[in-house]
This record gives sequence, structure tokens and C-alpha cells, in this order.
Amino acid sequence: MRLRLLVICMLIYAWSMGQVQMTVDRTTISIGDQVKATLELFSSMNGQWINKQTIWPDSMKGIEVVSGPDTTAPNTGGLEATWALAFFDTGYVRIPRLPVALRHNGILDTFYTEEIPILVLSVQPDSSGLLAIKDIYEQPFSLLFYKRYIPHALIILLVIGAFWYWMRKGKQKQEVPVYVPPPPAPHEWAYAALDELAARRLWQDGDVKEHYSLLTGILRGYLERRFGIHALEQTSEEINAQLQTLQLSQRTLQDTADLLSIADLIKFAKADPGIDLHAQAIERVRTFVKETTMMTLVSAETQNINSDGAAE
Repeated sequence: MRLRLLVICMLIYAWSMGQVQMTVDRTTISIGDQVKATLELFSSMNGQWINKQTIWPDSMKGIEVVSGPDTTAPNTGGLEATWALAFFDTGYVRIPRLPVALRHNGILDTFYTEEIPILVLSVQPDSSGLLAIKDIYEQPFSLLFYKRYIPHALIILLVIGAFWYWMRKGKQKQEVPVYVPPPPAPHEWAYAALDELAARRLWQDGDVKEHYSLLTGILRGYLERRFGIHALEQTSEEINAQLQTLQLSQRTLQDTADLLSIADLIKFAKADPGIDLHAQAIERVRTFVKETTMMTLVSAETQNINSDGAAE
């Protein structure tokens, strides 16, 4: 008997504390339509509804909360909140049970709504069926349609015109021939090289080996230019042998052979023939160049005289 009284008291206390109810404006809709869901909270204790903004789950299959909550206070007391729900799945879609949390005097109570099934119908096609495909509509020709391409066309034409002008200007431009002076005569080249070597004063500064190396190089270069002898690639003995075939005086041949011999001794044996020979070395080469130059000129004049006499 006492147990029954206790249960009855607890039910009366819960009923007096609060009651929740979820209602909808319609239970049959087409897919994509919206339903107005209203949650009514009746409470004689004037408790605080603490989960009103987060009452709906983050994700519900086929249901989306479009707007809400819109809260009002009905005349019957308590609270009332309304949401707009959209349904995107066909068949029966159930609005889930929602927890309603109330706090009163530091006590937290939770009440649950009931599930509400909503019948969602698919959209039926028009009974008249599909209409025939219409013919393609051809838009009348108008130059105004192409006005947006005018700036691009002008830019392309300008680029083509500039390129054509540049090509035509390049063809009309006459190339200025570059004057390449003829190489100096062998004796002119030798005299200039000897003057430059004398101005450097190598043997006076103690660089005797470098002095004779450059001096014999000038002599060898002159022989190549004047007689076609590959003197730069030959030894002193080979050069002397080829000089014997030329119509040179014995004094010139001997001076040249002595000069080449002295240069070899200085370069390879590090000999020191004396200051007098250093001073005479450049003049020996200069004399050799002068004599061979005069010999070539005399030979050319003799050939001209002989050819004139033969012609007569």
C-alpha cells in the first residue's frame, strides 16, 4: 500500500513539474516541402529551458532544419517554439525523439518528445506526358554581337602590321661592308715586331731568355710569311738547311746560323754570350729582313725585264 502511494506521488510531482509535446501542421507532404514543427512546454515551476538552440541533432537522415526556433509564450503558460523542417527522402521519415532539458532551483530534469512519422511523397510526372522538342531558334545576325572582339582584332592587326614593317625595313636596309685591311707585308710586320721588342728592353732588365725567345720567334714568323718555310715547327738545323737554298750572302747565312745557335744555348743551356751580342741580335735580324726583302724586289724586276724582252 505504501509503495502504491509513493508511485502515485511521484507521478503527480512529475506532472506538476512539466510536460512536453511535439506537433506538426501536416503529416503528408511532397519531397522538398516544408513542415512546421511546434514544441510546447507546459511547466508549473517556471523552469529554464537550457537546450532550446541545440535540441535538434547535427545530422538527420532526410530532414533539414530550415529556420527556427521561433519562441512564443502561450496563454496556457510555459513556452512554445516552432521550427521549419524540409524533407528530402521519400516514404515515411520520422522526426526523432527530442530531449528537452529544464533547470529549476539548480535541479536539471530532461523530458522527451514522441516520434512523429511524416509521409513524404515523390513528385509525379505530368499526366500529359513530355512535349515535342521544339525547333532550334536561330538568332538573327547582328554585328553588335561581335563588338566585344573588336579590341582583340585591332591588337592582332597592329602586331601583324608592325612585324611586316620590321621585316620590310630589314630587307631594304643595306648592309655596310666591313673594311678589313690587308695584312701587312712580311718585312713591315717584321720591322714593327722588332721595334716593339726593342722598346720592351728585356735583356737590359735581365730577362735574356725571354728576349731571345721572342727574337727567334720574329725571325721564324718572317720566314714563314716571306718564303713559306714552316720555321715555327722546325729546329735551328732544319732552318739553316732551308736557308742554304736561298740566294743569300755567306755573311747573312753565317750571322743567322750564329743567332739561332746562340738563342738555343741561352734557352736550353742557360748560357750568357755577353752584352755585345745582345745588342747586336736585333740588328742581325733586321739586316736579314732587309737583305731578303731587297733580294725579292730585285728578283721580281729581273723577271719583268726578261718577260718584256721575250715579248719583243
